[in-house]
Amino acid sequence: MSESEKMRIALSRHFVDSGEKERLMSILRARLVESGWNDNLYAFCRDTVRSRNLASITMDDLVKEAAEHGRGSVNENIKKELLTHIKKYLDAALE
Repeated sequence: MSESEKMRIALSRHFVDSGEKERLMSILRARLVESGWNDNLYAFCRDTVRSRNLASITMDDLVKEAAEHGRGSVNENIKKELLTHIKKYLDAALE
């Protein structure tokens, strides 16, 4: 295992153990609700099932399509905010 891989694993473990991951997940959940992302994803799934007929779509297909849509529809400001939090955490952790 390379040194960079060991460092990545150690940082990942520290990220979880310190509670920072859970804190950022809470921020993400709140921002997604505030932005209407959850409602948008729900509507996407509902419309997909209706348009393709319930009998012709599998749960795996719906999950795959919803994941692609969901990732692509996250507001850029939310992504930037979380990235800023992660960078600050890494700067402090690597000092």
